[in-house]
Amino acid sequence: MKNKLILLGLNELNFDFIRHYIDLGYLKNFKRIFEEYGYSETTSEDEYKLLEPWIQWVTIHTGKKYSDHEVFRLGDIVNRKDLKQIFEIAEEKGYSVGAVSPFNADNRLKNPKFFVPDPWTQTSPSGEKFVKEVSKAVSQAVNDNAQEKVSKNSILAIFKAFLRAVPFSSYGQYVKLAASIKSKVGIKAVVLDKLLGDIFVHQWKKHSPDFSNLFLNTGAHFQHHYMFNSSAYDGEFKNPKWYCPEDQDPLFMILDEYDKIIGRLLELETRLIICTGLHQKPHKHNTFYWRLKNHQPFLENELGIKGIQKLTPRMSRDFLIEFGSESDASVAQNILEKYVSEKDGAKIFTVDNRKESLFVELTYPNDIDDHFSIIGDNKISNFRKNIAFVAIKNGEHHTIGYYIDTANKVKTAEQNIPLSQVFDNMVAAL
Repeated sequence: MKNKLILLGLNELNFDFIRHYIDLGYLKNFKRIFEEYGYSETTSEDEYKLLEPWIQWVTIHTGKKYSDHEVFRLGDIVNRKDLKQIFEIAEEKGYSVGAVSPFNADNRLKNPKFFVPDPWTQTSPSGEKFVKEVSKAVSQAVNDNAQEKVSKNSILAIFKAFLRAVPFSSYGQYVKLAASIKSKVGIKAVVLDKLLGDIFVHQWKKHSPDFSNLFLNTGAHFQHHYMFNSSAYDGEFKNPKWYCPEDQDPLFMILDEYDKIIGRLLELETRLIICTGLHQKPHKHNTFYWRLKNHQPFLENELGIKGIQKLTPRMSRDFLIEFGSESDASVAQNILEKYVSEKDGAKIFTVDNRKESLFVELTYPNDIDDHFSIIGDNKISNFRKNIAFVAIKNGEHHTIGYYIDTANKVKTAEQNIPLSQVFDNMVAAL
């Protein structure tokens, strides 16, 4: 390639919100790339149920729409070896490859410079020992985030990664963030994306891969759950003060960190493609997210589900249960789908049957107090002790996304392209 190529995934970011902060005098690097290169809008699926980032990023990685790739759930890419991803395409053409947290991507590379999977996809990390260790630590910390549990081994691995990958000039920024961890909402998530950015730049400078990918998700998370606190939001909804104080704007906090990361990537003098996949619009209802604390013990001991061979937590409220037979899965589905709230009759779980496995979502949307009970084959009193509060929904997905390519300048929003064309443009660069 004439230029090395970096794909930066800034999942679901709203560019109109970014422009709001630019107009206030912030985000100088976002302002620079908007003014110098412009951006195009991308279009994806028409059905709302298909507007999930783990579907859209498979489209970006493979160039196929959902009707062609049919990957519907996060983590399902590992069972689709027939789908060739941009990572192995680059490697097959003789180019070196590196990736940090590529979303819903399977590591099939023969000799990657580094590969840190996203926290929810069961695929192997590659690279130096500390890279593999921090990959495992990030997965543990993210999946246990609702319970605020980080194991000693994970803390040690993250500390090692910090010492190896973080430039000394950034120590003060981390200290400042750490000092506000009890007073500001979302600090841990900000630190995570900041650290992933530092690891990516460290590994890129060491290995200089021809094609690489950095994916960051905290911005999407903050829009989903704290959009109503953003000064860019002009709607009527407000978050409870106990959830996020009125004077805090977590979205600006993470955008400011992304701005710094973009500045560091621009210094590498590579071709930079930035893609969001989707963006978000304000949610119009009061919806709560909940997550089981100890998935398998609860399902086996409280609900009486048998035959579980493996259970894998996914993002937020979702989890995958694998069984030894279709009959065990069918019985478990029947048990799960019976459970409703004793208070209002609303369903607790939504189940997707995949023959010998079930993809389950804890979809009950309302507040849950200490006296909340669910009823099915059994009555589970005080269901609250078995679950952890995750967040309140503020934003929901919208089909339009955004695309910036430092090798192809456009007038802002001049072009409207299908999301699959991002893949085509990357292949063309190879």
